[in-house]
Amino acid sequence: MPDFANFFQDQAEASAHVQFVYDLAAGRLIFVNAAYEQVFGGTCGLVNAELPDLLQRLHPDDRAYLAHYWARWQQGAPANEVEVRLLHAGQPHQWFCLTPSYQPDAQGRVLLGGTLRDTSVLKRYQENADLFNSRKNATLEILSHDLSGAFILVQQIAEFLREEVTAPLHSRVPEMLGVLETTSRDSVKMIRDLINIEFLTSANTDLKVDRVDVGAVLRVPLDQLQTGQRVLGHAFTYTLPATPIYANIDVNKFTQVLINLVGNAFKFTPDAGLVAVHIEPGPGIVRIRVVDDGIGIPLAMQPYLFERFTKARRPGLRGEATTGLGLALCKTIVEWHHGHISVASQPGQGSTFTIEIPRAETVDTPALVGAVEVVG
Repeated sequence: MPDFANFFQDQAEASAHVQFVYDLAAGRLIFVNAAYEQVFGGTCGLVNAELPDLLQRLHPDDRAYLAHYWARWQQGAPANEVEVRLLHAGQPHQWFCLTPSYQPDAQGRVLLGGTLRDTSVLKRYQENADLFNSRKNATLEILSHDLSGAFILVQQIAEFLREEVTAPLHSRVPEMLGVLETTSRDSVKMIRDLINIEFLTSANTDLKVDRVDVGAVLRVPLDQLQTGQRVLGHAFTYTLPATPIYANIDVNKFTQVLINLVGNAFKFTPDAGLVAVHIEPGPGIVRIRVVDDGIGIPLAMQPYLFERFTKARRPGLRGEATTGLGLALCKTIVEWHHGHISVASQPGQGSTFTIEIPRAETVDTPALVGAVEVVG
């Protein structure tokens, strides 16, 4: 019969990830592998003495979050993976993924084991990818708005000239004006199709959820939108919460939802109007509001706004086309995040779209001040 206990002990000892076993009754670590010394620069034999200082280096925003789950694990609750950050003076923080395991042993002791994986490289890669996607999507929306507006203007001028100008006999002017109209119309459709394909592609990929500071990650596309709309001569503002608020979201998908809602707001807001985004905390939620002072939404349309291929679709003020899919996809993505999206609007008085998603798990106790609050 193979000796599985020795096999797994040897495997834990040789792992490049930190493996540990904590005795809940004794309030101390009874095993940690050699990776502890490589990853944290400590000494295995002194791990219990070093633990309070290690916990002091937890990111302040992660302390209550970890304490919440530690308390649940002590009671045998399902062992969710959690991600936390460790601070280093003058250096980027380290990301760790903690995978716990709850197990009573033969002597009746309750042991809490686990694996700590350093995920810093992966996190940096994801952050850079999210930053790139946020900027790309915001830029696409701005370019779409700008280019569509130019082509729509050309189309309208061509239509006006066709009606107002009498061309000489055998002149090719009517034919050329027709080419301008058709080309402009097709170009606008092509631009909007590109944006819709990008949104659909994003919506159809698997969720990649991370616990993030919502204001911090959405600041990037909001900055991009503000810069772009200023160039176009439109008024766009945003406000962020004074302190971090955390939620578990797919940053790329949520950025697409935000950009879609802002893009829709500009479609139905005159050039002299204002579009604003407000991100704010609520009781157990993060609230995102996209507000405009545009033409508003007819009351008869409002019950159908979030339906796929909705009959509530209509062209924008500058002739922008719509597929009737955008708001339906926004609703789907928000619901994937266990959230809710709603609209309040009065014709002629603008519209407010509100998203509410759950905040990441926290506790009401003060932040950790030492090892005893987490592992005691």
